[in-house]
Formats: sequence, C-alpha cells, structure tokens
Amino acid sequence: MGKLKKIITSWILVTSIIAVSANSSDTVQVSNNIIFFKDPRVDILQKIYLRKADGKKKGLIRVQVFQAPSRERIFEAKAQFSARFPGIATFVTYVPPNFKLRAGEFETQQEAYKFMQQVKPYFPASFVIEEKASSPGDDKKPKQKNY
Repeated sequence: MGKLKKIITSWILVTSIIAVSANSSDTVQVSNNIIFFKDPRVDILQKIYLRKADGKKKGLIRVQVFQAPSRERIFEAKAQFSARFPGIATFVTYVPPNFKLRAGEFETQQEAYKFMQQVKPYFPASFVIEEKASSPGDDKKPKQKNY
C-alpha cells in the first residue's frame, strides 16, 4: 500500500506541474471572487475581429456605361468603350435578366461625374453608381457574376 500511495502522489504531482505550466501563458483575472483563466490568443483574435468590424468598407464608385439582356451586345459595347477610353478598367456583371458594363474605380462621386460627362456623348444612358462592397451575410441579395 505504501508503494501505491507513492505512485499516486507522484502522478498527482506530475499532472499538477503540467497543468500549472500549461496555464502559465494564460491571463488571470479576478472579479467578484471569481478567477478567470483566459488564453492570450483570445485577445489577439478579439482585436482582429474588432479591427475588421470597425473598418468601414467604402463603396465602389463607377460609371455604368451600358446595359443589355444580350451578352454579345455587352461585349460589343465593351470593345467600343475600350477603343475610345483605353486604360480605363471595365467590369461586366450579370444580374438577371441584364448584363451591365461598368467602368472605372473612382474615389469620389465628383470624379465619377466628370468622367461620365466625357462618356455621355458616346453612351447616352451612362450614369454614376455606387456599388456596395459585398459582405459574407449577403446571401439574400441576387448573385452577380463578373466576366
């Protein structure tokens, strides 16, 4: 029986040492006589999450140049636009039932309106639009396909 007591005592001692060393990196907080052990990695994850939530996502300001239900007509308009305004980024999206041709990524609406005035003589249906940046919870919105 004495040998069994020594083995059990040694085992308890070893497991308590392991438990204490495992918790040495944890943060200890005492509040209302309650001791909280918190892993410091939780603080890091919390900061990352809060930083993402605080970062206001800016909408993209673009000029919608053309809209058509036919894919061929959109790509014809895209070719005409790219020939007249080389170097300006174009984006083709499909939101049923229409394809939409949008151009540019502007910082302000004033810049977008200025560019729209240059485009209007060639594409009279042009207008400025602010696209919302998509977020993970936007499952209820219609899906857009970029081409």
